[in-house]
Amino acid sequence: MNVEPVERFRPTSGRAVGYLSLAVVVGLTGFVALNEQTLTGVRIALGLVFFGVLVWMTQLRPRATAYPDRLHLQNSFRDTHVPLVLIDTVTVRRTLNVWVGDERYVCIGIGKSLRKIVKAKGRGPASLLGLDRIEDYTERSTPLRPDQSAMSYDTFVVTRIEGLVDEAKRQSRGTTDQQPRHVLAWPEIAALVVTGVAFVVSLFL
Repeated sequence: MNVEPVERFRPTSGRAVGYLSLAVVVGLTGFVALNEQTLTGVRIALGLVFFGVLVWMTQLRPRATAYPDRLHLQNSFRDTHVPLVLIDTVTVRRTLNVWVGDERYVCIGIGKSLRKIVKAKGRGPASLLGLDRIEDYTERSTPLRPDQSAMSYDTFVVTRIEGLVDEAKRQSRGTTDQQPRHVLAWPEIAALVVTGVAFVVSLFL
């Protein structure tokens, strides 16, 4: 029986660039399929599909989801399931960091924006390149829930996870035989390998 999540934490980085890149990939692939029905067209299409899978894995797949008994940290190539009762510390820097003893588990999909980090240092390369505006748009693209409106999103993430950890520890009475476990993102890895190999093979045809 599937267990419903108690909190889905929205990604804070990569979404704007990721969706824009996928839109470009889809548009170009469709254009090539209609107008370049040659071996060169096949090569270009395979390259675009490979790039699209890579964009999905690196920009859009990473996210974090909380379940009643565990925290699911979803990254590009590997997921980590961390039992809530084992979590000692939660922090958000450029990534979401979850500590179990001396071991750190991260989610690259959630973190403080580069704009916030460089703000105290004045205008840096991120501001000059306009990346701070992209991240600001990404942060504002998803409306906040009422319980998030009084705090920054990274603070909400930490506070919410800490609350779930405290609740899980109270219910377990400090006893558990669970351990963090890693699961490779096999469907995405397979798609990346297949499209990559197909593209390389097409170069020798």
